[in-house]
Amino acid sequence: MADRSALRAELATATRILGRHELIGMFGHVSLLTEDPERYLICPGAGRRKDLCRPDELFELGLDDEFRPGLPLELYIHAAMHRAKPEIASLIHVHSPNLVALAAMAEPPGELLMMHASFWPERIPLWDRPELIRDHEAAEQFVRTMGDSGLGLMRWHGAVIVGRTVREAVFRAILAEQHAGLLLASLAHGGPLSTVTAPRDALYAEVLPATTHDMHWRFESSYVLLDE
Repeated sequence: MADRSALRAELATATRILGRHELIGMFGHVSLLTEDPERYLICPGAGRRKDLCRPDELFELGLDDEFRPGLPLELYIHAAMHRAKPEIASLIHVHSPNLVALAAMAEPPGELLMMHASFWPERIPLWDRPELIRDHEAAEQFVRTMGDSGLGLMRWHGAVIVGRTVREAVFRAILAEQHAGLLLASLAHGGPLSTVTAPRDALYAEVLPATTHDMHWRFESSYVLLDE
């Protein structure tokens, strides 16, 4: 089997960062596609401390693998996304409160209130089924619902965030929860909003290039170093 030590270290760090931000914990999970597009790494499932995740606690799976104890129950989302869009290296599924609150709204808001969340879709894809995604068929349907968006909401459930790198996905997940909180607070006061009007793709390329993802990664990873 190929040496995955560098990828394992990176995904374990991502898992701890997301755990520190309480984006994943008892529930929630993150994956990273390997150099073999038929295989991916994924963090442990429910009940494991994500903020303490070590590289040897990760699982390596094939795209056709099924759930077994210890794995995330909804691993099928990751497999379906990596199969359909191999350019997506990382997927994060969260149950964080602000994004769950938006997913409960009849029409989740697409307004953009901060430049650094310029990946926020003007119309957010919404999975409208009150059930977990527990098989390949449902996961494939979810991926089609999400389309090319970097963010998708799951009614009464949570959200999925993707990135071309695990660093981009982690940065997006943190910013998505922050931006969802800003939207909830701003909509609650009832006053008119002054939203970002610049084209979002161009703004994202300007404000959030790969160098910014790397800088953010260095900052965040400094808080989750493991004891030897």
